[in-house]
Amino acid sequence: MRRFAMMLNVTSLLFALSSATGQQLAPASSIAPGAAPSAEPSPPALDEEIVPTFETQKLARTYILDIPAPRGQITDRNGTPLAQNQLSYNLAISFPTPLEFKDAETLDFAHRQIAAATKLIGRPIRAADDAILRHYHNRGILPFEIATNLSADEYDAAKAHLPPEMTLRGVYLRAYPQGKVAGQIVGYCGRTGRNPDGIIDNHETIWPETEGREGIE
Repeated sequence: MRRFAMMLNVTSLLFALSSATGQQLAPASSIAPGAAPSAEPSPPALDEEIVPTFETQKLARTYILDIPAPRGQITDRNGTPLAQNQLSYNLAISFPTPLEFKDAETLDFAHRQIAAATKLIGRPIRAADDAILRHYHNRGILPFEIATNLSADEYDAAKAHLPPEMTLRGVYLRAYPQGKVAGQIVGYCGRTGRNPDGIIDNHETIWPETEGREGIE
């Protein structure tokens, strides 16, 4: 009888030790002292992912546009420049994308930007409606130029208060610092064509190239 009671006490002791050990090994929530536990667990962070749709895939295009190479400088034997390149800026409208405007909305947007540009640079600006619509339908992802060869004052005014719907495009122009000096030898150059307004082609130039017409040019 004593042996049975001793075995029962040992069994109870082992059970108590195992229970205490299990309580010590159980993971405890890490709560800072004095901080109240939150009633609801915070939701897991969601990874924002942009999934292409049929519309975006249909409108996706890849174009390679070329920048015309600047022409070389022409100097006299002393290094005085007779013909050189000059960086100029054109003011252009950037249409919002995707291109979902109807014709009336396109013209209204363009007219508002032209009116704002007129006040911005202090120069009267005009653009034909058919030219605006042709550009929007064929090459609306590219800026539509409304004022070319800005003066220094016009450029400063535009750059200081340029709205997001407009952009300044840098282009190369041919300049002759000495005027007509040696003009019969230097010659002159001109554009190879007008600004393209048809459907965008790969490897077309972003502005018309120039070609020599007379003399060294």
